[in-house]
Amino acid sequence: MKSRELLKETIKVITGPRAKDYGDKYINHVNISELWSSYLDHEISPHDVAICMALVKIARLKNRRTKDCYIDIAGYAAIAAEIENKKSKKDDSFLTEGERRGLQTLKYVKKLNREKKCPHN
Repeated sequence: MKSRELLKETIKVITGPRAKDYGDKYINHVNISELWSSYLDHEISPHDVAICMALVKIARLKNRRTKDCYIDIAGYAAIAAEIENKKSKKDDSFLTEGERRGLQTLKYVKKLNREKKCPHN
């Protein structure tokens, strides 16, 4: 199976049947993080949950390599990135090039507007 095919199948899985079975992936990972945090008496973030679930799948590969494990790993990586993106809007590494340029333009325009209101003497 080629990477593109695996990723297409991953998208189908996380937006299709599993989304219907388990509900919103962000809310699901928040719920899991709260349960794990309570049980472990240690703060676990929704992002940590997605990474740990990927690690479970990676551990299973030591025993048997299945297509499903690779799909699940890709899915949990995508979910972790989506959670991180929701959490850190200030981190521009999760922005598209267009979004990044738009923010730079906005900052520049705001700077120009401030300079017009408060000209330097």
